[in-house]
Amino acid sequence: LLNVAPPLRPASASYIYWRGAIAPAALAQSVCLSVLLATRDAITPLQIVGMAALVNIVGDAALCVWPLQWGCAGAAAATSFSTLFGCAFMLRVLARKKLLPRIRVPTKLEIRALLEYTGPLLGITITRLIGFLSMQRAAMRLGVQHLAAYQICINSMVFFLLFGEPLSQLSQTKLPALIDAQDGKSVLDILKSILKLAAITAVAVATLPYLFLTFGSGSFSKDPAVQLLASQTAPSIFLAVATAIMTVAVDGAMLASRDFMFILFWGTCTCLIQLNRLSRCTSLAAIFGTFTFRLGTYAVAALGRAALGKGNLGRIIAKFRKQQQQQQQQQIQ
Repeated sequence: LLNVAPPLRPASASYIYWRGAIAPAALAQSVCLSVLLATRDAITPLQIVGMAALVNIVGDAALCVWPLQWGCAGAAAATSFSTLFGCAFMLRVLARKKLLPRIRVPTKLEIRALLEYTGPLLGITITRLIGFLSMQRAAMRLGVQHLAAYQICINSMVFFLLFGEPLSQLSQTKLPALIDAQDGKSVLDILKSILKLAAITAVAVATLPYLFLTFGSGSFSKDPAVQLLASQTAPSIFLAVATAIMTVAVDGAMLASRDFMFILFWGTCTCLIQLNRLSRCTSLAAIFGTFTFRLGTYAVAALGRAALGKGNLGRIIAKFRKQQQQQQQQQIQ
């Protein structure tokens, strides 16, 4: 399906086996992290993630470099061990906080309620994974050097995108209760604050991968052609990271308002457009440009929907503005 060269398939398969074996632990770790962040405890997850990263580094050295020299399998094993380490400690923290639920078979009502939430989210996740997979395939068509530069660019982009995730978590922890309470004033104030914070964060964080790709790509590749391609793609990565961080903030608000069908509809449409454009891309800048276009159009559409009074979020804001206008008219009279 991906047209992987036969000599690379054994190493790729061994990596997939290791990562696939601990997929449940990775999912549990993600859920535990969200629960801990919902309790407004960001320090404990940071400490656990930091220790897990250290385990990963030590594991890479011992399993991939020396003494075992397992190659790709060693790198995958190290990541797997660090994931299990992080998951175990997060479960322990939740148990200490008395937030760890008892394992039991869910009822039909609980399953139905869960599917109402996870069903659309699964579709949304699939469309986004298809986009990333198609971007990599487009880079593979351009040649080995382009693929190497793409890996440097995508890794730096994904790493710095993590700095925008707290903005989504902030929206998802602050807005749901206010939306349920129909508190339009607080919803609008918090949304404005998050968007202002996101704009500042987007510019500041996006500058870092730009500088890294422009001046520091040599730390990952000694090939001058790969370094040149990475530096040429740096402006596109700046735009991609800045747009993605703004979109993450907007997406968090849309998730908080449970406007899943809009997210799924727009995600599917932009995914199809991205696939069409990727088939014509002849440079890495163009490939990342499709990513920026996809996220940017979604963010604009979501904000436009809210501004027009559509969706749960838009209706609450529109209701508050209407009440404001009525109060102003009464004061004038």
